[in-house]
Amino acid sequence: SSGINAEYGSRAVAIASGYFDELMIENQDFLSTPEKCTQVLGMLPPKTIQNDLKDWVTGSSSSRSKWEELKQKWYAYAKPRKNLVNKHTIDEIVLQLCYPRLDVNVTKGLNHLLKSPFSVHPKTGRVCVPFLAKDVDVFDPFTVPTLDTVISEMDSWKGEEKIPDYAKTSLKESVKLFETFAEECHRASNREGNKENSMEW
Repeated sequence: SSGINAEYGSRAVAIASGYFDELMIENQDFLSTPEKCTQVLGMLPPKTIQNDLKDWVTGSSSSRSKWEELKQKWYAYAKPRKNLVNKHTIDEIVLQLCYPRLDVNVTKGLNHLLKSPFSVHPKTGRVCVPFLAKDVDVFDPFTVPTLDTVISEMDSWKGEEKIPDYAKTSLKESVKLFETFAEECHRASNREGNKENSMEW
């Protein structure tokens, strides 16, 4: 089983590494602030190279330069230590930051309705809104309106009254996006149906 686990781990690292530069360095600039650097530093085994990276945390170098420096210092530390348990620390950091993860409870729990568009989170009151997959890196969940905000927007509306209630709120664009998606699904379903009806047997 250890061979299977090792093979799985190698494949996982290869997949995550293929996206790491674009997602973490270019898009998210993941070492751009001392706070972010400190978080990554916390992923290293304790009492290893932390003291050598004090200036690294507060330095003004790019995320790419900082990432290369972190890797160089770690490999220089790990190479002579033959019995070091955490030899794969850099790979583990890549997996922690970049490999997709599933929330088990949300995935299997029937009471979790966050899969449903426009459902409301029971604790935060935020409305679950659809967004395009290409925008996932810039999507900020903290900008999503709450149910209280939506109600307030409808109550304070001063414009045309004959429009749908959602159009009076900050959910307007989200609803339009969902309608466009639903319409495209409907068209695709009709195209598939027409293909099946035109088949000759």
